[in-house]
Amino acid sequence: MSDVPDAGGLCVRIDGIDVGLFKVGDDIFAMENRCPHRGDPLSEGELEGPVIVCASHGWAFDVRTGFRPDDPDGFPIPCFDVRIEEGAVWVDLERPTNGR
Repeated sequence: MSDVPDAGGLCVRIDGIDVGLFKVGDDIFAMENRCPHRGDPLSEGELEGPVIVCASHGWAFDVRTGFRPDDPDGFPIPCFDVRIEEGAVWVDLERPTNGR
């Protein structure tokens, strides 16, 4: 958990999928690490509160929901269930948290 930065994200590969881990306060959120605009890694963006801003073109996504803050009816980036056990972050790709 300590590897996840406060102002950005950390990319981890799980079962062939790049997942971005993002720390918001004391919570860790996981979402597919791919901006839908051009496929750039969201974990390289800047985290502003719960919103990650893609470093390439400035698209913003709420790491808690996967939605763009200005488009809650759009298609979200897949987000996944996270649990912390003894300081380790576990991501369950089988349990999306935003219905995708």
